[in-house]
Amino acid sequence: MKKLIFLLVFVAPTLFAQTVSNLANQALDPSFSVKPNGDIVLSWVERSADGVLFFRRVNQGPAEQVPIDKKASTHAEGMPKLAYKADGTCILLYEMNRPTAASRFNGDLLYAMEVNGVWQKPQYIHKDTAAGLSHSFGKIISLPNGEVGAYWLDVKIGPKGRTLVTASTSPGNGFGDMKILDKQTCECCRIDALADMKGNVDVIYRDLNDKGERDMGYVHSSDFGKTYTESVPLYEDHWKVNACPHAGPSLARGSKGLEAAWYTGAEGSSGVKWAYQSSRQLILHLKGDKMRMPQLASNPKGETALVYAEIKQEGERYYKQIGLIVKDVKGNLKKSVVSDSAYDCAYPVITWNGKSWVIAYETVKDTQQVIQVVTR
Repeated sequence: MKKLIFLLVFVAPTLFAQTVSNLANQALDPSFSVKPNGDIVLSWVERSADGVLFFRRVNQGPAEQVPIDKKASTHAEGMPKLAYKADGTCILLYEMNRPTAASRFNGDLLYAMEVNGVWQKPQYIHKDTAAGLSHSFGKIISLPNGEVGAYWLDVKIGPKGRTLVTASTSPGNGFGDMKILDKQTCECCRIDALADMKGNVDVIYRDLNDKGERDMGYVHSSDFGKTYTESVPLYEDHWKVNACPHAGPSLARGSKGLEAAWYTGAEGSSGVKWAYQSSRQLILHLKGDKMRMPQLASNPKGETALVYAEIKQEGERYYKQIGLIVKDVKGNLKKSVVSDSAYDCAYPVITWNGKSWVIAYETVKDTQQVIQVVTR
């Protein structure tokens, strides 16, 4: 096995960090999407005295408010997200809690479409809207046919766990009927999915097997999402835990194929793992429970980048710092620190803007919580 070269490079990022959210509100849940013309769209949530607000920012432009229900759910694993059709239609996907006496976790998944600059009335993405059911942890992506695909966790139909389902839009319309991809998955982790122009659609999620192990599951389509393979383990950590990890995976398509990153709490093997999907060969293992929240991105150069949060301690103070590791085409790794140790930072996301890596994350200092953006 070829040995990877691991370089440690530390930088002082705070001189370049830009705050994009309103300082008067509590900002959280950064997420990236891409417009049909290649523009990078950063979106995030702000909690205000009036309720939940949602914003997007195209490239380096100003923040623009996007209409959303004031009581929309804002948890990081199921945050509101945007995706674009090829005709420019923007789709917003978000959760609404509908707790019942039986479960406080029940809820609905809704979407709204912006057509020619006008936001339409939100709709349910699922057909069954009865109270007491749970539809959540949604992911939406742009598809190569010009439409948008959605993946989410739906109601329980087996002895345990929940179902992984998918649906897609059609020309001039919203989402159609859903189909089941896996009948038994972990109940509460984010999903990631990628599509390419060759018709490949790859989906990764936290699965739940009959032994109670919550490792990464993987399904694939080679016909633009019309049919999918049976679920298989992407990597077997054998993490058996009777709880919701709230720690989903991330995907990127690198020069040697699909790559995945995820957190595992498996005994003796905990931490963030980064691996090739086809060979299941580990690229890197950031060991320990202090490594969390991995997110991947790739660029046309054949490089892949991983961002993550690391829990640190200075005296009695605990905080999280954002790290960045870039893998070049030869497999060499270069590590740097993105955030300032004076801040507590979390939930990083990353994308490529054509020239450099763009990283956004939550930043907390004292009572102020904002979204900051840096480029590398």
